[in-house]
Amino acid sequence: SYLLVMPGQILSDLYGFFGSRLLEQNVRCFLQARGKVNKGIRNTIINDPEMFFAFNNGITATAREVKTDTNGEGIFIKEISDFQIVNGGQTTASLFHTNLKDKASLGKVFVQIKLSVVQSDNSEETVQKISEYANTQNKVNAADFFSNHPFHIRMEEFARRILAPAKEGSAIDTKWFYERARGQYADAQSKFTPAQQKRFKLQNPKPQMFSKTDLGKFENVWD
Repeated sequence: SYLLVMPGQILSDLYGFFGSRLLEQNVRCFLQARGKVNKGIRNTIINDPEMFFAFNNGITATAREVKTDTNGEGIFIKEISDFQIVNGGQTTASLFHTNLKDKASLGKVFVQIKLSVVQSDNSEETVQKISEYANTQNKVNAADFFSNHPFHIRMEEFARRILAPAKEGSAIDTKWFYERARGQYADAQSKFTPAQQKRFKLQNPKPQMFSKTDLGKFENVWD
């Protein structure tokens, strides 16, 4: 396998020449620029091309054979046989269409590529698995990106410190659990022994756990 950086113009030219044949192993065709992600890719190309490498996840590709050479600056790839993009088709097509329709320069755009060489005797099965795993990931919600905002960190501190109103007939002090990051409630007790987990749940009952989106709903209802 190789981890490489490819100029955006070269990737765009490849797509322009080969078209959908470059994406035959990809699970999706180009979804145009209507989707939120594709609009974001287009906006980065036009407005912040030098940040494309940092903002974009890159692409995953396979090849039957790769030939390399060296120069004074290091190793470079001089030939790729049967190049197939299995994840990142939206990125590739967005580069081409933004360059073509918006006349956006790709001179400052660079794309990270994870390239796996697959032997022909088991290529179909291996490429299918690479495509499947590269396209399978936990969904990231918009609210997840604000987990480390100072406001939410402060809210978490309040929740850990302030006791919840006592329930009638209960002598146990309990707390609110503000789940600043999704999955935090389960992760907080993942390394506990069964006895420690029981004590944790007594002090932090799951019905008293609330998330960032819950907090937003509470605020809107109160207003």
